[in-house]
Amino acid sequence: MTLPQIISMVSVILLTVVATAVGIQIIYLLKELRYSVGRVNQTIDTVSDTIEKISQPALGIFAILEGFKESGKIVETISHLLGRDKPTPPIEMDTYDNSL
Repeated sequence: MTLPQIISMVSVILLTVVATAVGIQIIYLLKELRYSVGRVNQTIDTVSDTIEKISQPALGIFAILEGFKESGKIVETISHLLGRDKPTPPIEMDTYDNSL
């Protein structure tokens, strides 16, 4: 074998070894990334469940408040129909006295 063939053979072998080592490291990196993404997914699921458990009572409270608001409108409408409205003052009265 000539010198250029020997140099080519050695460089091909070295490049093959380096490429194999890099490939193995990439496989380990992808496994670690898969594990990390799985943990993040579990955390997001836990947070989602917690927020859902917190939001259910809050929705009930908002529904009760909305019911009070609507019942106030119903009472106002009935009192308007019965003619028990509060009369509005004919003029605006200033409470501040400028005579000093």
